[in-house]
Amino acid sequence: MKQYNIQPIQSALETAKTVLILLPQNPSLDAVAAGLSLYLSFSDQQLKTTIGCSTPMTVNFNRLFGVDKIKPRIGNQNLVVSFQYPEDSLEKVSYDKDPKNQKFHLTIEPKAGFSPLDPQSVEYSYTGSNADIIFVVGTKAIEDLGPIYEQEKTLLDNPEKTIVNLSNLDKNSQFGSVNLYDPTSAGCSEIALILLKNLNLNLNPDIATNLLAGIESATNNLAQTSSPETYEVVAELIRLGAKKGYIPLTTSTTQTSFGSTPRPTNPFTQRPPRQTQSWPLPNNNPQPLPSVTPQPQPLPSAAPQPDWLKPKVLTSSSTKI
Repeated sequence: MKQYNIQPIQSALETAKTVLILLPQNPSLDAVAAGLSLYLSFSDQQLKTTIGCSTPMTVNFNRLFGVDKIKPRIGNQNLVVSFQYPEDSLEKVSYDKDPKNQKFHLTIEPKAGFSPLDPQSVEYSYTGSNADIIFVVGTKAIEDLGPIYEQEKTLLDNPEKTIVNLSNLDKNSQFGSVNLYDPTSAGCSEIALILLKNLNLNLNPDIATNLLAGIESATNNLAQTSSPETYEVVAELIRLGAKKGYIPLTTSTTQTSFGSTPRPTNPFTQRPPRQTQSWPLPNNNPQPLPSVTPQPQPLPSAAPQPDWLKPKVLTSSSTKI
Protein backbone atom coordinates (compact mmCIF):
# COMPACT_ATOMS: atom_id res chain seq x y z
CA MET A 1 0.00 0.00 0.00
CA LYS A 2 1.20 3.54 -0.77
CA GLN A 3 2.82 5.79 1.81
CA TYR A 4 2.25 9.55 2.16
CA ASN A 5 4.06 12.13 4.28
CA ILE A 6 1.51 12.46 7.07
CA GLN A 7 3.84 13.70 9.79
CA PRO A 8 2.47 17.33 9.71
CA ILE A 9 -1.10 15.97 9.95
CA GLN A 10 -0.20 13.67 12.81
CA SER A 11 1.46 16.51 14.72
CA ALA A 12 -1.54 18.81 14.22
CA LEU A 13 -4.01 16.12 15.37
CA GLU A 14 -2.05 15.46 18.56
CA THR A 15 -2.96 18.92 19.88
CA ALA A 16 -6.17 19.57 17.94
CA LYS A 17 -9.52 19.90 19.63
CA THR A 18 -11.60 20.83 16.58
CA VAL A 19 -11.49 19.44 13.04
CA LEU A 20 -13.19 20.90 9.97
CA ILE A 21 -13.89 18.92 6.77
CA LEU A 22 -15.02 20.82 3.67
CA LEU A 23 -16.45 19.54 0.38
CA PRO A 24 -16.69 21.42 -2.93
CA GLN A 25 -19.89 22.63 -4.54
CA ASN A 26 -21.74 19.80 -6.33
CA PRO A 27 -19.31 17.16 -5.06
CA SER A 28 -18.81 13.70 -6.52
CA LEU A 29 -19.93 10.66 -4.57
CA ASP A 30 -16.25 9.78 -4.14
CA ALA A 31 -15.50 13.14 -2.46
CA VAL A 32 -18.54 12.87 -0.16
CA ALA A 33 -17.67 9.29 0.79
CA ALA A 34 -14.07 10.25 1.61
CA GLY A 35 -15.12 13.31 3.62
CA LEU A 36 -17.70 11.37 5.65
CA SER A 37 -15.17 8.63 6.38
CA LEU A 38 -12.79 11.22 7.84
CA TYR A 39 -15.68 12.73 9.81
CA LEU A 40 -16.74 9.40 11.33
CA SER A 41 -13.19 8.37 12.19
CA PHE A 42 -12.23 11.69 13.82
CA SER A 43 -15.52 11.80 15.74
CA ASP A 44 -14.67 8.40 17.23
CA GLN A 45 -11.49 9.97 18.59
CA GLN A 46 -13.55 12.41 20.67
CA LEU A 47 -12.53 15.29 18.40
CA LYS A 48 -15.14 17.97 17.79
CA THR A 49 -15.60 17.53 14.05
CA THR A 50 -17.71 19.48 11.56
CA ILE A 51 -18.30 18.68 7.89
CA GLY A 52 -19.75 21.22 5.45
CA CYS A 53 -20.77 21.65 1.81
CA SER A 54 -22.31 24.70 0.13
CA THR A 55 -24.76 22.65 -1.93
CA PRO A 56 -27.35 20.26 -0.45
CA MET A 57 -26.89 16.52 -0.68
CA THR A 58 -28.93 14.81 -3.38
CA VAL A 59 -30.69 11.46 -3.22
CA ASN A 60 -27.60 9.81 -4.77
CA PHE A 61 -25.77 10.22 -1.46
CA ASN A 62 -28.55 9.25 0.95
CA ARG A 63 -27.17 5.77 1.71
CA LEU A 64 -23.73 6.98 2.77
CA PHE A 65 -23.20 6.65 6.50
CA GLY A 66 -23.25 10.05 8.25
CA VAL A 67 -24.62 12.03 5.29
CA ASP A 68 -27.10 13.81 7.58
CA LYS A 69 -24.16 15.44 9.41
CA ILE A 70 -23.16 17.59 6.42
CA LYS A 71 -24.03 21.25 7.03
CA PRO A 72 -24.58 24.02 4.44
CA ARG A 73 -22.99 26.57 6.81
CA ILE A 74 -20.14 25.96 9.22
CA GLY A 75 -19.68 29.27 11.03
CA ASN A 76 -21.00 29.37 14.59
CA GLN A 77 -18.68 31.78 16.36
CA ASN A 78 -20.12 35.20 15.54
CA LEU A 79 -23.75 36.29 15.92
CA VAL A 80 -24.90 38.44 13.00
CA VAL A 81 -27.95 40.72 13.40
CA SER A 82 -29.49 41.73 10.06
CA PHE A 83 -32.45 43.96 9.22
CA GLN A 84 -33.82 45.94 6.30
CA TYR A 85 -33.64 49.71 6.63
CA PRO A 86 -33.82 52.58 4.12
CA GLU A 87 -30.44 53.94 3.06
CA ASP A 88 -29.16 56.95 5.08
CA SER A 89 -32.00 56.53 7.56
CA LEU A 90 -29.85 55.70 10.58
CA GLU A 91 -28.69 58.43 12.91
CA LYS A 92 -26.62 56.31 15.28
CA VAL A 93 -25.90 52.74 16.32
CA SER A 94 -24.54 52.29 19.83
CA TYR A 95 -24.22 49.63 22.48
CA ASP A 96 -23.75 49.39 26.21
CA LYS A 97 -23.17 46.57 28.68
CA ASP A 98 -25.08 45.74 31.82
CA PRO A 99 -22.56 43.74 33.88
CA LYS A 100 -24.94 43.41 36.79
CA ASN A 101 -27.53 41.56 34.70
CA GLN A 102 -24.95 40.27 32.18
CA LYS A 103 -26.78 41.79 29.26
CA PHE A 104 -25.65 43.54 26.09
CA HIS A 105 -27.80 46.34 24.65
CA LEU A 106 -27.68 47.42 21.02
CA THR A 107 -29.38 50.73 20.26
CA ILE A 108 -30.40 51.71 16.71
CA GLU A 109 -31.49 55.33 16.43
CA PRO A 110 -33.21 56.52 13.22
CA LYS A 111 -32.89 59.99 11.74
CA ALA A 112 -35.64 62.49 12.27
CA GLY A 113 -38.64 61.79 10.08
CA PHE A 114 -37.90 58.06 9.64
CA SER A 115 -39.81 55.22 11.23
CA PRO A 116 -38.15 53.19 13.98
CA LEU A 117 -36.85 49.70 13.23
CA ASP A 118 -39.54 47.02 13.02
CA PRO A 119 -38.52 44.10 15.33
CA GLN A 120 -40.25 41.68 12.96
CA SER A 121 -37.66 42.44 10.27
CA VAL A 122 -34.66 41.48 12.41
CA GLU A 123 -32.86 38.26 11.40
CA TYR A 124 -30.17 36.35 13.27
CA SER A 125 -27.46 34.11 11.87
CA TYR A 126 -23.99 32.89 12.65
CA THR A 127 -20.69 33.17 10.85
CA GLY A 128 -17.05 32.76 11.68
CA SER A 129 -15.79 29.22 12.11
CA ASN A 130 -12.73 28.01 13.94
CA ALA A 131 -10.76 24.80 13.68
CA ASP A 132 -7.31 23.53 14.56
CA ILE A 133 -6.96 21.50 11.35
CA ILE A 134 -8.95 21.73 8.12
CA PHE A 135 -9.39 19.02 5.45
CA VAL A 136 -10.50 20.18 1.99
CA VAL A 137 -11.58 17.09 0.02
CA GLY A 138 -11.98 16.66 -3.74
CA THR A 139 -11.22 20.13 -5.13
CA LYS A 140 -8.77 21.60 -7.63
CA ALA A 141 -8.63 24.96 -5.85
CA ILE A 142 -9.89 26.23 -2.52
CA GLU A 143 -12.29 28.58 -4.35
CA ASP A 144 -14.22 25.46 -5.45
CA LEU A 145 -15.78 25.48 -1.98
CA GLY A 146 -18.09 28.23 -3.23
CA PRO A 147 -20.11 30.24 -0.68
CA ILE A 148 -18.40 28.52 2.25
CA TYR A 149 -15.08 29.94 1.08
CA GLU A 150 -16.59 33.42 0.74
CA GLN A 151 -18.10 33.19 4.22
CA GLU A 152 -14.97 31.80 5.89
CA LYS A 153 -12.13 33.60 4.10
CA THR A 154 -10.67 34.80 7.40
CA LEU A 155 -10.25 31.22 8.54
CA LEU A 156 -9.28 29.60 5.25
CA ASP A 157 -6.73 32.27 4.29
CA ASN A 158 -5.04 32.14 7.70
CA PRO A 159 -1.45 30.93 7.07
CA GLU A 160 -1.18 29.66 10.64
CA LYS A 161 -3.90 27.05 10.10
CA THR A 162 -3.09 23.52 8.96
CA ILE A 163 -5.05 23.00 5.75
CA VAL A 164 -4.89 19.52 4.20
CA ASN A 165 -5.59 19.41 0.47
CA LEU A 166 -6.81 15.84 -0.20
CA SER A 167 -7.46 15.31 -3.90
CA ASN A 168 -6.69 13.26 -6.99
CA LEU A 169 -8.10 15.78 -9.49
CA ASP A 170 -5.84 16.86 -12.32
CA LYS A 171 -4.45 20.43 -12.39
CA ASN A 172 -4.65 20.78 -8.63
CA SER A 173 -3.37 24.16 -7.40
CA GLN A 174 -1.76 22.56 -4.31
CA PHE A 175 -3.18 25.27 -2.05
CA GLY A 176 -2.79 23.37 1.22
CA SER A 177 -0.12 23.63 3.85
CA VAL A 178 -0.17 19.82 3.47
CA ASN A 179 -0.98 18.42 0.02
CA LEU A 180 -2.18 14.84 -0.14
CA TYR A 181 -2.42 15.15 -3.91
CA ASP A 182 -2.17 11.88 -5.82
CA PRO A 183 -3.42 11.93 -9.43
CA THR A 184 -2.47 8.24 -9.83
CA SER A 185 -4.98 7.13 -7.21
CA ALA A 186 -8.47 5.89 -8.11
CA GLY A 187 -10.09 8.67 -6.10
CA CYS A 188 -10.24 10.60 -2.85
CA SER A 189 -11.55 7.52 -1.05
CA GLU A 190 -8.36 5.60 -1.83
CA ILE A 191 -6.23 8.44 -0.43
CA ALA A 192 -8.48 8.70 2.65
CA LEU A 193 -8.06 5.01 3.48
CA ILE A 194 -4.28 5.22 3.27
CA LEU A 195 -4.34 8.32 5.50
CA LEU A 196 -6.54 6.71 8.15
CA LYS A 197 -4.47 3.50 8.11
CA ASN A 198 -1.22 5.44 8.53
CA LEU A 199 -2.74 7.46 11.39
CA ASN A 200 -3.90 4.22 13.08
CA LEU A 201 -7.42 5.60 13.35
CA ASN A 202 -10.65 3.67 13.64
CA LEU A 203 -11.90 1.91 10.50
CA ASN A 204 -15.24 0.22 11.20
CA PRO A 205 -17.50 -1.46 8.59
CA ASP A 206 -19.53 1.74 8.04
CA ILE A 207 -16.40 3.75 7.23
CA ALA A 208 -15.08 0.92 5.02
CA THR A 209 -18.39 0.71 3.14
CA ASN A 210 -18.36 4.46 2.48
CA LEU A 211 -14.82 4.27 1.10
CA LEU A 212 -15.54 1.26 -1.10
CA ALA A 213 -18.65 2.97 -2.49
CA GLY A 214 -16.52 5.99 -3.34
CA ILE A 215 -13.93 3.88 -5.17
CA GLU A 216 -16.63 1.92 -7.04
CA SER A 217 -18.19 5.20 -8.17
CA ALA A 218 -14.87 6.78 -9.20
CA THR A 219 -13.80 3.72 -11.23
CA ASN A 220 -17.17 2.63 -12.67
CA ASN A 221 -17.12 -0.46 -10.46
CA LEU A 222 -13.37 -1.00 -11.03
CA ALA A 223 -13.82 -1.11 -14.82
CA GLN A 224 -11.63 1.97 -15.27
CA THR A 225 -8.57 1.15 -13.23
CA SER A 226 -5.66 -1.21 -13.65
CA SER A 227 -3.69 0.01 -10.64
CA PRO A 228 -2.60 -2.83 -8.34
CA GLU A 229 -2.64 -0.35 -5.42
CA THR A 230 -6.36 0.24 -5.97
CA TYR A 231 -7.08 -3.49 -5.84
CA GLU A 232 -5.02 -3.73 -2.65
CA VAL A 233 -7.14 -0.97 -1.12
CA VAL A 234 -10.36 -2.71 -2.18
CA ALA A 235 -9.18 -5.99 -0.67
CA GLU A 236 -8.32 -4.21 2.59
CA LEU A 237 -11.75 -2.55 2.72
CA ILE A 238 -13.51 -5.88 2.21
CA ARG A 239 -11.44 -7.38 5.03
CA LEU A 240 -12.62 -4.47 7.20
CA GLY A 241 -16.26 -5.36 6.51
CA ALA A 242 -17.12 -3.15 3.54
CA LYS A 243 -20.24 -4.09 1.57
CA LYS A 244 -19.69 -4.41 -2.17
CA GLY A 245 -22.22 -2.67 -4.42
CA TYR A 246 -23.79 -0.92 -1.44
CA ILE A 247 -24.77 2.05 -3.63
CA PRO A 248 -26.04 1.12 -7.13
CA LEU A 249 -24.10 2.94 -9.80
CA THR A 250 -25.89 5.37 -12.09
CA THR A 251 -24.70 7.96 -14.60
CA SER A 252 -25.02 10.61 -11.89
CA THR A 253 -22.85 8.74 -9.37
CA THR A 254 -20.11 7.40 -11.61
CA GLN A 255 -17.05 9.43 -12.50
CA THR A 256 -13.48 8.90 -13.54
CA SER A 257 -10.27 10.36 -12.29
CA PHE A 258 -9.23 11.42 -15.75
CA GLY A 259 -12.52 12.70 -17.10
CA SER A 260 -13.06 9.84 -19.52
CA THR A 261 -16.47 8.43 -20.29
CA PRO A 262 -17.57 5.07 -18.86
CA ARG A 263 -16.51 2.05 -20.87
CA PRO A 264 -19.18 0.18 -22.80
CA THR A 265 -20.32 -3.13 -21.43
CA ASN A 266 -18.89 -6.37 -22.80
CA PRO A 267 -20.23 -6.80 -26.33
CA PHE A 268 -20.28 -10.59 -25.89
CA THR A 269 -22.89 -10.27 -23.15
CA GLN A 270 -25.26 -8.29 -25.34
CA ARG A 271 -27.71 -9.82 -27.79
CA PRO A 272 -26.87 -8.68 -31.34
CA PRO A 273 -29.61 -6.79 -33.17
CA ARG A 274 -31.96 -9.05 -35.08
CA GLN A 275 -31.24 -9.16 -38.80
CA THR A 276 -34.35 -8.55 -40.85
CA GLN A 277 -35.00 -9.07 -44.56
CA SER A 278 -37.77 -7.57 -46.63
CA TRP A 279 -39.85 -9.85 -48.81
CA PRO A 280 -42.35 -8.68 -51.45
CA LEU A 281 -45.80 -8.46 -49.97
CA PRO A 282 -48.65 -10.38 -51.63
CA ASN A 283 -50.84 -8.38 -53.98
CA ASN A 284 -54.16 -8.03 -52.21
CA ASN A 285 -55.81 -6.48 -55.28
CA PRO A 286 -54.91 -8.72 -58.23
CA GLN A 287 -55.91 -7.54 -61.70
CA PRO A 288 -58.74 -9.67 -63.22
CA LEU A 289 -57.84 -11.95 -66.08
CA PRO A 290 -59.33 -11.08 -69.48
CA SER A 291 -62.60 -12.98 -70.13
CA VAL A 292 -62.57 -15.52 -72.96
CA THR A 293 -65.77 -16.88 -74.54
CA PRO A 294 -65.27 -20.48 -75.64
CA GLN A 295 -65.96 -21.07 -79.37
CA PRO A 296 -67.41 -24.42 -80.60
CA GLN A 297 -64.90 -26.38 -82.56
CA PRO A 298 -66.17 -28.13 -85.78
CA LEU A 299 -65.85 -31.93 -85.87
CA PRO A 300 -63.42 -33.22 -88.43
CA SER A 301 -65.23 -34.16 -91.67
CA ALA A 302 -64.40 -37.35 -93.62
CA ALA A 303 -65.68 -38.35 -97.07
CA PRO A 304 -67.69 -41.70 -96.98
CA GLN A 305 -66.30 -44.75 -98.74
CA PRO A 306 -67.89 -45.36 -102.17
CA ASP A 307 -69.25 -48.90 -101.35
CA TRP A 308 -70.64 -48.22 -97.92
CA LEU A 309 -74.33 -48.55 -99.18
CA LYS A 310 -73.88 -51.89 -101.07
CA PRO A 311 -75.16 -55.10 -99.39
CA LYS A 312 -72.52 -57.17 -97.78
CA VAL A 313 -72.22 -60.99 -98.38
CA LEU A 314 -70.59 -62.97 -95.64
CA THR A 315 -68.25 -65.59 -97.05
CA SER A 316 -66.53 -68.29 -95.10
CA SER A 317 -63.80 -70.75 -95.83
CA SER A 318 -65.28 -73.35 -93.55
CA THR A 319 -66.59 -76.71 -95.13
CA LYS A 320 -70.37 -77.06 -95.51
CA ILE A 321 -71.98 -80.01 -93.70
